Amino acid sequence: MTPSAPLRLARVLSGILLILGACVPPRQAGPDLPASQPPHHRAILVSFDALNERRLRETIPAAAVPALRSLFDAGACADHAVPAWPSKTAASHASLWTGAYGDVNGIAANTQPPLPRARHAITERVSGYAAAQLRAEPLWITAALAGRRVVAHQPTQAPGLPGYEPERTDAGRDARSALARPELIALNGYNRHYAPDLAITERGSRPHAAAGWANLDALGSGVEPREVTWAVGSDSVFALLHGHTSYTHVLVAWSRDASRGVGTRVAPAERGPVGERPLARHFSDPLPKDLPGGRVYLRVRLFALSPDGSRFLIFQPALSVVESNHPEQAVRYGDAIGGWVGNGAQDLLRDGGLGPTLPSGGDGEAELRYLESLELVTRQFMRGAAWAWARNPDLMLDYFPMADETDHMWFGFVAPESPAYRAGLASAIQGMRARAWDLVDRRFAGLRRLVEGDSGAVLFVSGDHGMRPTWRVFRPNVALAEAGLLAADDAGRAEPRRTRAYSPDGLYVMVNTTDWKDGIVPPDSVDIVIASAERALRAVQGADGAPVVTRTWRVTGTDSLGRGGPVGGQLYYETRDGYAWTRGLDGPAAGPGRIGADHGYPSISPDMYTVLCAAGDAVGSRRIGPARTIDAAPTVSDWLRIPAPRDSRGRSLLGGMTE
Repeated sequence: MTPSAPLRLARVLSGILLILGACVPPRQAGPDLPASQPPHHRAILVSFDALNERRLRETIPAAAVPALRSLFDAGACADHAVPAWPSKTAASHASLWTGAYGDVNGIAANTQPPLPRARHAITERVSGYAAAQLRAEPLWITAALAGRRVVAHQPTQAPGLPGYEPERTDAGRDARSALARPELIALNGYNRHYAPDLAITERGSRPHAAAGWANLDALGSGVEPREVTWAVGSDSVFALLHGHTSYTHVLVAWSRDASRGVGTRVAPAERGPVGERPLARHFSDPLPKDLPGGRVYLRVRLFALSPDGSRFLIFQPALSVVESNHPEQAVRYGDAIGGWVGNGAQDLLRDGGLGPTLPSGGDGEAELRYLESLELVTRQFMRGAAWAWARNPDLMLDYFPMADETDHMWFGFVAPESPAYRAGLASAIQGMRARAWDLVDRRFAGLRRLVEGDSGAVLFVSGDHGMRPTWRVFRPNVALAEAGLLAADDAGRAEPRRTRAYSPDGLYVMVNTTDWKDGIVPPDSVDIVIASAERALRAVQGADGAPVVTRTWRVTGTDSLGRGGPVGGQLYYETRDGYAWTRGLDGPAAGPGRIGADHGYPSISPDMYTVLCAAGDAVGSRRIGPARTIDAAPTVSDWLRIPAPRDSRGRSLLGGMTE
């Protein structure tokens, strides 16, 4: 599909006006020219993962989120924004950036079958976060093609070239041109991970006398330094425990040279609120290391160290390589902010690496340590946003993951409807949630400050989905297998040549039609398979005998909510409260699951709604009714006075926000 004639004309006129503007010298104020000129329009579009206004108002103390409360009370906000269906992170963010849902933009889930169908089986999986899966133009490319300066700070489906269909030659050529321009900087650290979060203790890395070190005198240690080592990616980290009269410090280095390391002093987890103190104040300085194609930044936090050096807990945040369409900009970004960190140490917390958790009988120390990892994430994201805005872009796109990360773990424990609910535990965890949301609020307040005083700048705030408490699990592929619609091999994997229906991410059912590689369902049998799959899902019962699936939708042709499409399904469904979904084939079709929270449910469910708001001098306090996430990109485009993304199906809400 090629751009429409009006859109092509708008792009051409935009380019002509940009060239003409560059050729005309600045006009000087005089008797016939007012000194006051209309403000130059700039915008920030930020997504706060899992931001849902109702959940925030009903489950987070107002004192923890004053800035976000102010946005909802005094900004220009939609009553809610309907995300992509299914309401998953990759799919819903793609709708934000492109102005189109997954049936158009090609992102239907976090993992999905690859295209083209003729070369791939329905059971193959690729990441929906990858730029190569995107089939629609994202806003950063649109703005760059319109001659605007752009910084895309950690958005999904970036920084690479979108995987447009082969016949989209114009779109592909334009995207390649936009990504080559110096006026567009796209940064993403979520694509390439070098090392996970690590908790290093004496149990896994026994300390021993330091040997072979250069410049040990640089430590000024009054006790014999003791060495600890651990693996990081394909490298090793070398650490020295040391101190004046007892062991109180750690130094880490990429080689055994004390003069080339960074260090920090032992300090217990922060127990008081952040208040006015610096975020993540007990972490070491960053220690960069060059890798092929990028740079990582090592830092550590020393949570515990016995005076004799025999016991310790060193936390090392995960290391990721920030990628960019201009690799030198990724290095400048990393050096300027001291290395980017994308998530907190959630896996370490769940696995007990930070100590016993509250649900397992802990006293909260593990959660407080985890919250410090979130402080680091917040600080580095805020530094990154400040760096990006200092590049003086007309458009900055931004992201923050924390509300999603923490509520996946904790929201289920504070839900009274859960059979595992315990008032004392819920109260303790709710305190931790409030502290995490305080950091989300600080992140928003930092962005709000960036646009303050600039009458031409507007901060647009949205998200990707909401969140629902879970304590049970539904396995749709098991139901399909029990109905004879899916066959597994000896390894327990769905075998496409014997499978008629499959749920690639546990979110919807796809029919394995003959246009897929190894597909077996002819076109005239699709309706029969869908009906059989629907009966199979509706037949699943929970332990109490009640149906798990409460509603189903069959999708054919164009769908206003974005269902279906090249990698979407033909059958979608809703489940009873408490059920999370999985594509797994191990276990019963329904059963008990981990207490937590999830999303991916129908986008028309109020708990899956997200937000769409605007704040700035040009924006008043008003409500504008319901919206969709696909309305974000055309609204921002309208403010910037550029065309909407070429594949957009949304509408601009700017008039309602600024009138």
